[in-house]
Amino acid sequence: MPPLTDGPGSWAWPRGIRLSTIEGLWWRVDAADPSEWSWAPYPEPLQRFDSHRGLFRTRYAARTARGALREAFDSRGRVLVPADLRRTLVTLEGTVRVLDLRREQVLDAFALDDRISTARDPSTWDRCHELADLVRGHYGARCDGIVYRSRTTPESSANLAFFAGHPLAVRSVGPLGEQHALLAALVVADRFAILDS
Repeated sequence: MPPLTDGPGSWAWPRGIRLSTIEGLWWRVDAADPSEWSWAPYPEPLQRFDSHRGLFRTRYAARTARGALREAFDSRGRVLVPADLRRTLVTLEGTVRVLDLRREQVLDAFALDDRISTARDPSTWDRCHELADLVRGHYGARCDGIVYRSRTTPESSANLAFFAGHPLAVRSVGPLGEQHALLAALVVADRFAILDS
């Protein structure tokens, strides 16, 4: 996919694109309790819809707890070590206004395809980071994030890249290591391995 922009002043927001309103529950696993979350941006983008220019912080959640774990640990071969079990399982619930990349109209308007949600090659990630900056720059605080198709659970889940100022009610469920039913499901159904040391 080519870059979204060729330089300053070279690009206009597509006509007819509107934010979607989405309600419901999202799940996240985080190294910090929500009360300790920092929204300071990374100087360089680390994940799919982080800011290309380091202008803001993006966090990620999935529609299901299993989906959140699959997305978070797939690149590591779905292996959990003891430090991972100390991470906090978090729910986020409410209504968000988002750019929904699951809609064909949105993909067509930006000359994108499904790789924007699933691919990991450097050129696609550059485009993801550019898109995040464009969305945040165009909508500002009116947009709570970007919804996109889950790479590892496309039939049962979706992902939310959300920004600071989102209206979701955030609740800490507790340490991942205490979620026994979830961990059992990850091992049995999702081929996770949990290491003791």
